[in-house]
Amino acid sequence: MGKNHMEHADIVILGAGPAALALAIALRRTGLSPLVIGRPRPQPAVEGLSYRVAQGLQQLGCHTALGLLGAPWRRLSCWAGARVEMNGEFVVQRQALDAALWQDALLAGVDLRAGLVRRVEHVGVADWRIEWEDGQGAPRRTHAGFVVESRGRAAPKWAPDEAAGAPLVALSRAFTGAAQGRRTTFAESFEDGWSWGTLDADGSATVQLVLHPDTLQRHGGDLDAVHAAGLRRLEAVVELLGPRLQPRGGAGVRGIQAVLRGGCCGPDGLRVGDAAYTSDPLSGHGMFEAVSGALAAAPTLRTLLERPGDAEAACDFYTSRVRSIFAQRRRAAREHYATETRWIDAPFWRELHAAPPEPDATPAPQAAAIAQRPVVENGFIVRRRVVIAPGHPRGVRFIDGIDVPALRDAVRRAPGKACVEGLAAQLGQPPGAVRNALRWMQAQRLA
Repeated sequence: MGKNHMEHADIVILGAGPAALALAIALRRTGLSPLVIGRPRPQPAVEGLSYRVAQGLQQLGCHTALGLLGAPWRRLSCWAGARVEMNGEFVVQRQALDAALWQDALLAGVDLRAGLVRRVEHVGVADWRIEWEDGQGAPRRTHAGFVVESRGRAAPKWAPDEAAGAPLVALSRAFTGAAQGRRTTFAESFEDGWSWGTLDADGSATVQLVLHPDTLQRHGGDLDAVHAAGLRRLEAVVELLGPRLQPRGGAGVRGIQAVLRGGCCGPDGLRVGDAAYTSDPLSGHGMFEAVSGALAAAPTLRTLLERPGDAEAACDFYTSRVRSIFAQRRRAAREHYATETRWIDAPFWRELHAAPPEPDATPAPQAAAIAQRPVVENGFIVRRRVVIAPGHPRGVRFIDGIDVPALRDAVRRAPGKACVEGLAAQLGQPPGAVRNALRWMQAQRLA
């Protein structure tokens, strides 16, 4: 392809991480043909995956990636002075996971281009110009009608950020010589922050310290010395890893911050994964957000392209979801940080405890009611009636397979006291399911 030649693609996904590849696979399964432009992750990293991530990969048919998981690792937490063994999690090398997802995308028929994106220009609606270099460094140009930005935290902004938490840093280092035993992930709080890491059966280990940025100035800015000093303060981790721990390479550092990007959905563009929002790493939801976010982005994108009359509903659905989950994750992190009160005057904990409460992205109603909300139906976003309630501000449509607003209509039409068997006959649903839905309605004071 010559330098001045511009190829065309209806959908271009920028990035080659889990969110980008999961979305590409989801779109391909609906008959759409996205083009992915990205390159493999250059930095090594260890990632924890929950059971829900495994379920999402199973739903997408990512069998190569699933083959990396093996058995779940033991999970230990030492927080606020309490030591707890929690539900296990899977552990993978991110480079290996990304390579496996790339292979799964190939098997799904996704058009993949290994390359580095240099410039993206939004000329007009459905008119994007992308300049990139292929694996050999040759310049390429692609015209796209729809762009998905999935290049992580560094992706260029489309609009001002809507919210941001306190900036922190993660200082990571790999080790050998740890005590051999059961594969384990661990977390521990300490005066300067908190840690997360892994201990493999062969004695290899990783330890990540999440710190206040000012902490890096200690020891003359020597990252290895800062990490070593922090590690010595981790009582449970030092006990777990043993006395023969030896560093394998130097410490690496990266900035971390919970950020909600603006402009995550438009008529010809979406942002997914970390390009849409990043959660506090304490939540451990990064990989789940990538996969679940891709599954939510697929019907949104499909609606924007194939049913433009429902574009407003699609954008409302996606934007509401992004804001709601970001708020939930920040609120959960804040509540968890608040339980650690042993070092409230230390800079790290003082700043996090002083953060203002997270406002509700979707305020809870005072009482249950029926309202129109965008929902997923047959692979598209449409507006349908749902029940909004104090515990369900985004709305509930089905309980045990029963359309709750339709059931409420049937109850209101029934003369006298409604009969479960009669309601089931009207709705064409099993009496047991109708009975369960009625109980839920009664609990919400809607019946």
